[in-house]
Amino acid sequence: MEEKKLAQSKAGFTGEAQTALVHFYRGEMDRMNTWRKRLDVTTNWAIITTAAFISFGFGSPQISHFVFILATIFVFIFLFIEARRYKYYDLWRWRVALVNENYFGPLLSGYKPVMSDWRDQLGSDLQHSRFKITFGEAFGRRLRRNYSWIFLILGGCWITKISIHPEPIVSVYDIVARAAIYDLVSGWVVILIGVLFNLGLIVFALLTLRDRNEEVKIYPSKRSKVKLSNL
Repeated sequence: MEEKKLAQSKAGFTGEAQTALVHFYRGEMDRMNTWRKRLDVTTNWAIITTAAFISFGFGSPQISHFVFILATIFVFIFLFIEARRYKYYDLWRWRVALVNENYFGPLLSGYKPVMSDWRDQLGSDLQHSRFKITFGEAFGRRLRRNYSWIFLILGGCWITKISIHPEPIVSVYDIVARAAIYDLVSGWVVILIGVLFNLGLIVFALLTLRDRNEEVKIYPSKRSKVKLSNL
């Protein structure tokens, strides 16, 4: 009898189960939207910080170029925070998309679910939740989509700052001399750290530029269009 009930529950949702699924879906949608807004917050922090430091840095020839290095450090911290937030957002997005693809989509279109075991996957995830993306993948994704442009702007502003302030350079040696941070760090060290930092970001962005694992891929490349009535 228990096996028969289990088979019936697998075959379709009861009225109570449908009601529970709808409320669950609304809750996951709210979670997803909340974490999506948190992503926008950290991005806005990074943009506002960059704009403020650029305005301050070019405000006077006597202001050190170190303000752009400091701005880069702040933006990197924001990127670190946003990558962590993206992991949570991706989890809720995965659940919402799973229900869309396999419940509401077939309900409206009449086609069979994309994943035959989607309820097992969702139930297992609710009992043993785990992130669908690693921190490295989240970091690389936010870097490529948003923060690479901010770092590019800050790098260009730093080069412009040491090239024109306090007066335009006349030789390459002037760049090295002006790149020094007061009398604490030599210009060669600053340039070397800057080159390694930006190269590291580029390499990391390229290394994390790959498709997601099949086990967490929500949208398959080929979609089955078999009518439910034909099953």
